[in-house]
Amino acid sequence: MPSSSAWMWVGKLAPPQIQLDTVRRAALLGRLQGYRHMSLALVTSPPGFGKTTLLAQWREALQSLAQPIPVAWLSLDEADSDPGRFLAYVLLALEGAGVDLQGLSQRAHAQALDANPERTLMALLQALQRAGVRITLMLDDYHRAECPAIDGIVLTLLERASAWLQLIVATRTRPHWPLATLKARGLVHQVDANDLILSLSEASQILGEGMDRTDLAIVHSRTEGWAVAIQLARLWLSRGSGSSHGLKSFSGRVQEVAEYLAEQIVENLPADCREFLLETSLLERFNAELADVARGRKDSAELLARLAPYEALLVPLDAGRSWFRYHLMLADFLRPRLDARRAEQIHRAAAPWLAKQADWVLAVSHALQAHDTELAIALVHEAGGWELVLRKGIQYTQGLLQQFDDLARRSEPELLLMQAYLHAKLGDEALAMELLRLSEIVIQAQDAAQLKRDLVVISALVHVYFDQLDDLERWPTQSADVNQRLPDDPLGQATLLCVGAVAALAWGRMEQAMLAAQAARTRMRLVGSTLGENYCLIHWAQALSATGQILLSRQKIDEALALADANFGTDSSLKALVGCIKAQHLYWQGQWTEVLPWLSAGQETLERVDGWLDIFATTAEISWRIALRQEGLQAALSMLDQSAQLARRRSLARLSRLVQAWRVDLLAQCGLLTQAQQEASAAQLETQLPMASPITSAQGLDWRFLEAGTLALAKLQMAAGAAQPAQVRIERALRVLEASGLQLPVWRLRLLGLLAKRRAQEGEIASAEIQAALAPLLQWGLGGLLLEAGPGVLPLLQQLEGGLPPLGQALITQLRGWQAHPPKRRTHFSAKEEQVLELLVAGQANKAIARAMDISENTVKFHLKQIFQKLNVDSRTAAIAAALQQGFASPAAMLARPRLD
Repeated sequence: MPSSSAWMWVGKLAPPQIQLDTVRRAALLGRLQGYRHMSLALVTSPPGFGKTTLLAQWREALQSLAQPIPVAWLSLDEADSDPGRFLAYVLLALEGAGVDLQGLSQRAHAQALDANPERTLMALLQALQRAGVRITLMLDDYHRAECPAIDGIVLTLLERASAWLQLIVATRTRPHWPLATLKARGLVHQVDANDLILSLSEASQILGEGMDRTDLAIVHSRTEGWAVAIQLARLWLSRGSGSSHGLKSFSGRVQEVAEYLAEQIVENLPADCREFLLETSLLERFNAELADVARGRKDSAELLARLAPYEALLVPLDAGRSWFRYHLMLADFLRPRLDARRAEQIHRAAAPWLAKQADWVLAVSHALQAHDTELAIALVHEAGGWELVLRKGIQYTQGLLQQFDDLARRSEPELLLMQAYLHAKLGDEALAMELLRLSEIVIQAQDAAQLKRDLVVISALVHVYFDQLDDLERWPTQSADVNQRLPDDPLGQATLLCVGAVAALAWGRMEQAMLAAQAARTRMRLVGSTLGENYCLIHWAQALSATGQILLSRQKIDEALALADANFGTDSSLKALVGCIKAQHLYWQGQWTEVLPWLSAGQETLERVDGWLDIFATTAEISWRIALRQEGLQAALSMLDQSAQLARRRSLARLSRLVQAWRVDLLAQCGLLTQAQQEASAAQLETQLPMASPITSAQGLDWRFLEAGTLALAKLQMAAGAAQPAQVRIERALRVLEASGLQLPVWRLRLLGLLAKRRAQEGEIASAEIQAALAPLLQWGLGGLLLEAGPGVLPLLQQLEGGLPPLGQALITQLRGWQAHPPKRRTHFSAKEEQVLELLVAGQANKAIARAMDISENTVKFHLKQIFQKLNVDSRTAAIAAALQQGFASPAAMLARPRLD
């Protein structure tokens, strides 16, 4: 039996072993050679016109040139509509043509590519660029795999890889590509059915040179030069069972001729051969072993040998002629003629064999075609159940689930758990929770220990994705607890400990978080889950940094990056996820220009593949703070708006509260005091962080919100001239954070506290006090927190200038530059644009604005277009909202204006 990897590639990466010299399409091939410079050759025709034969001959011609052209081949089928599967085949096809895939090769063989196909595609483009040689990639039977996702991949290759790749695509139907645009750019040459029609002389090569010219003309006329019909006619006539004159009676479609000939050929076969054809027609591809298993017989090898003369229809796939597939037209002819009950038996027998090859998609497909849902569910369980989301990715799992009907998806616990986890990763709280509820109802009524253990694990994962972690008793952080809850299940134990670590992180219990992450990592290593080990390192690093163990935290993140790089590739989604925490460290270090590439890659992954509150909050805060410094108020507000939308979409209440606090922080920094006060009031920040009542709760300390809210309210108070109350607020928060061992937030707030104290007492602060506050920031290389505070910290640094380390001196230089070029408060509008904006907010129509300003309506439209661009909006309503939100207009003033029309 072949290995699972070998099975997956059988008949995929080389053309069928057809007799290429039967009809040499010399004239057509000669013409096609003239289009080698084009990025795409598209061969489109109905079945049976010889598309595959043409591509195989074309491949041979390219490889026979004086300077051979590397050619990669891929035959497609319906299962290849999964982007991960499609890309795996493309990668291995290109590797066979000489492209060095480096780390991609192993992952392609294992069908374990990145969960985000775009990352794999980018890695492929880099591999092609490294190779530096133009390669031809032939995609046969493209129509079988075509879908929007696959179209997108192919179009990306056309757009971005044309310097290194020529695509030759054979398909029954015209793909949904912008062919007119591609043609206009000179990228495409098309070959259609008219080009593929066999001439009389070419038909003669198939039918035999000794055939009577009259008979030849009859066959050619009735088949209209259709290759498959001529091949069928040859088989029919060669068996002595028919005459060309029998074709004269056909006056209808050519399809009828082919069906008649196929029927005549099959009916004239011996009974056992005919039965073999019918039964094996259900198999996508097969050898004697699979045919024996599916049929429940032991004579398949003998029958295949007897059917060797019919290989134009029963096509050998390998040089040894041990693997076969049917010409699609013959398969379509045979399948409806097989008894339904016998068809079910064959499907049912084939499914377990395919499962042993780890082709779960086809295995489940055959089980369901046998109407055996129980077998299909058992195969899903054998494949790993919910773990498929981790191992194979979101799209692979979705494709597997879509094979089942709605009833099965809503009633089978294995499928319910998979869907609950899947939709949690996709951020659909309502659906994930409903599926989890249904799972609980179904599983509680069953005596299935494994399902009950899976329910515990999936419930934990769903809750962590939606940050529903208030019940700390539910999320263990001790090994003894998880051993008791999930005995003999190290992966389940590790997952529960990871959730416990996230919950402990959320509530400021950092020692528990570190212990849970370490224990989880041990178990992840035991089960060989590199992916899970990376998550453990992320949680561990976050707890270390929060407690001030910066160097250890950096080490854990670098270790996680190396692990992700080694096991999943340079451009993996996992590496991008870890990169979000790397970006945070770079931000703290003040290396802000290096942050952006990590942030960009991470945010794409968060949107499409994975993410939970800690990661969302980390990227959101870094993004708006850097945007404020580099691009100004408008860009920072836009970042916060995106974070608020994400929080609403994923039902992350804590993230929404953080965004509200950050908006106050931003507006206060930019001097928009009225707007900041309105935001603080709307968010009820004073109520949530009162000066008199306790800040902690039964769960612990929501330290993220305490830190963000204190920073925001203290800056608002300082902007309003209330530095003393701001200092009191900061000191209160410091006491709470210090009691919880949260050193990094303490260092951050202590710096702001110094600024508040200096402003309150309107004079210098003792150098020893400044030294004590700055020492940990300078010691651990956290210059970014000083940059975050802005030029306001310059007096503190300058007071110690003589005794500062090189980092301190560099920060003084950088902050002095910022002082000379402060952050932009707002987008610059011309005087005319300001007038138009005022009238727009007052509710005036274009005609009224034009009359008030004595300009034309077209000029008003021009100014509005400029305003929309500067506010990054696309409508009048959005422009009004943005103007009020960003302080370009006062709501009271605008409402008080009399209408001019």
